[in-house]
Amino acid sequence: MKGMPGIIIAVALGLTGAMLNYAYLARKSRDVEKVYFIGIKPEVTVTRGDRLVEENLVPVGIPRENVGSLNDFAVRFEKRDAVLGMNVSRTLPGGSLLLEEDLKTPPQTLDFGKPTAEGVEERAMWIPVDTKTFVPSLVTPGDQVSFVFPRSRIGSPTPAAGADSAANRPAGSNDIIGPFKILSLGNRLGSSEVLRAAKIPQVQENVMTISVTVRNGQLEPKAEKLLTLLRATNFRQVSILLHPRER
Repeated sequence: MKGMPGIIIAVALGLTGAMLNYAYLARKSRDVEKVYFIGIKPEVTVTRGDRLVEENLVPVGIPRENVGSLNDFAVRFEKRDAVLGMNVSRTLPGGSLLLEEDLKTPPQTLDFGKPTAEGVEERAMWIPVDTKTFVPSLVTPGDQVSFVFPRSRIGSPTPAAGADSAANRPAGSNDIIGPFKILSLGNRLGSSEVLRAAKIPQVQENVMTISVTVRNGQLEPKAEKLLTLLRATNFRQVSILLHPRER
């Protein structure tokens, strides 16, 4: 029993030390400089296409030393006035951070016409496409496509010399012309998700805008051939082949 007072004193000192250590750490945690980002309140879900409102947002503090590259992706809380009223392009569950990617808006103009080599210009050409032969929502401006013309629809053009002439092709074979870069699909200049999030209806999906090259006032050969085949079919809708996207 002689050692009991010593044990009690040791336990008391240990508890006191633990409490002091906890108080120190709590004070230090309050002293850590934080960067605040926009978060969604835990009890709220913001559905894709909904507008951001003040009552659904909450500041989320991250210690500055732990922010890392988050500054490049997440929206700072100090910018909340600029994002209020904007539509989100994906559903944001409660507790998630608002990312710059979530605020994408549809492009407003066709992105083409950048200068290239001397005498070479980029132009836009509109092509009627058959939406029964592909899924428009899976095709995005910037993708590469080729156009398919069944020879039975084109008629019988004058045979050209060479192994690949019309006379040497089997009946019913196709002419494939491309690739061409898509500039728009109907009124959609970006992804279908962003357009839906902005609550803009998709129209004229059966008209595709492509980029063609004009060199010294003359269409590039593949664009010239494409235009010739469209004329031969009285500008009927054509099928497309989608090229793999660059990874």
